[in-house]
Amino acid sequence: MRLRTKLAAVALGAVAATGGLVLPTTSAVAAPEGAAACTQPGWSNKDGRGGGTNTNAVNIRSGPTTECGSGGQAQANHSLTLHCWVSGENGTWSHVRDNTTGISGWIKDSLLNGWGSNAQC
Repeated sequence: MRLRTKLAAVALGAVAATGGLVLPTTSAVAAPEGAAACTQPGWSNKDGRGGGTNTNAVNIRSGPTTECGSGGQAQANHSLTLHCWVSGENGTWSHVRDNTTGISGWIKDSLLNGWGSNAQC
């Protein structure tokens, strides 16, 4: 259900951004462009739930795209705090804090258990 809510929010945002033009929900969301995407201040701790990754060596990035640098990696046995999610490169990304290492940043939701945060940034 959480994934459906995220997909619906992404689709509604696309409608608003295009002035009412309905885009197919299967299309990829455009990645944020340039250095500004890697220094986005636009997140807050709206969720606060605990979470984790579904695999090891998951990059925690400075923005919601693989073009942004990694400040470290989360492991499957690390405890994460989920803050909020945004549309990013090829889907949604959650801002997290790795409670094991203290590193904060963005992880693609498909790499997070339960598809990441429930709260949109």
